Amino acid sequence: MLNTNIFFNLVDPNKDIVVAFSGGSDSSALLNFCYELKQSKTFLGRLSAIHVNHNVSKNSDLWEEHCKNFCNTREIPLCCKKIIVNSKKAGLESAARKGRYKIFEQYLSPNDQLLLAHHADDVAETILYRLFRGTGLDGLQGPLPSRQLGAGVLIRPWLSYPKSMLSEYLRQKSIEFVADESNERVDQDRNFIRNEILDLVSNRWPKAGLQIQQTSQLISQHMKVYESLLDSQFGDILLQPNLERNLLIDLDTKTCAEVIRYWIKNNGVAMPNKKILQEIMKAFIYSHPTAKTKVNWSRADKEQSGAFLSFCGGDLVINKK
Repeated sequence: MLNTNIFFNLVDPNKDIVVAFSGGSDSSALLNFCYELKQSKTFLGRLSAIHVNHNVSKNSDLWEEHCKNFCNTREIPLCCKKIIVNSKKAGLESAARKGRYKIFEQYLSPNDQLLLAHHADDVAETILYRLFRGTGLDGLQGPLPSRQLGAGVLIRPWLSYPKSMLSEYLRQKSIEFVADESNERVDQDRNFIRNEILDLVSNRWPKAGLQIQQTSQLISQHMKVYESLLDSQFGDILLQPNLERNLLIDLDTKTCAEVIRYWIKNNGVAMPNKKILQEIMKAFIYSHPTAKTKVNWSRADKEQSGAFLSFCGGDLVINKK
């Protein structure tokens, strides 16, 4: 069953918790679990919740009302925010996520812990989605257990649990939750992976989602070691927007490409795909770049800023769009 020790490996019991609460099954399990910790005085900080109404379903207001009733019954302070989702540029799911996280970032106070109910099946879904679209090792790491968000920190304490465990918790506690009808639409990529592919795979390999999550965790551990080695070899050079070309041309081809990739990642812009990275190598390493040399790229879902590389004073230069 849900383990308190695993939970507090990531969550500080002395700091305030804000649960991202949609009213769905996963976030309902998480909020009730935190409520029980608060009732037993295992958690000493302030517990509250935040609900983002995306206004994309005819039932959006009913879901918000359910969240209010859920929290009122337990005397949990709830903040409700309404947003308008513009899906023309990045697609509905990506635009909704971007709007939701913007609200979270603005809402958090210093030392707040924002808890999200993502679980092992969500990780498996994300990994498969990225594999089918094409991704590098960075993309195979899956969602991070914790990261900074605004003045606070975003935490996913249940990444090691399969959804079946959360469902069992809900059943045992007789907890009611809302069901988003759009989750059944298989014309959306993630829903197709969740409802068709993972459902089929799990019939043959019941622990498939958990195994994918664990593989993702191993990749993440290896990436941390790998990037630590790059940091120790190149120091703060890879944190700057300028990178000396002479440093790169002395490296073998594969190492050079990896250094450029990691340098771009450190500068907080969208990562170039394999084709763009090859174009960068051709334009700035294999050729003789000039002030007119440029390579542009962007990210289709607009989750990160696009960029372009230029050449100035013997350096490759990252320019954010």
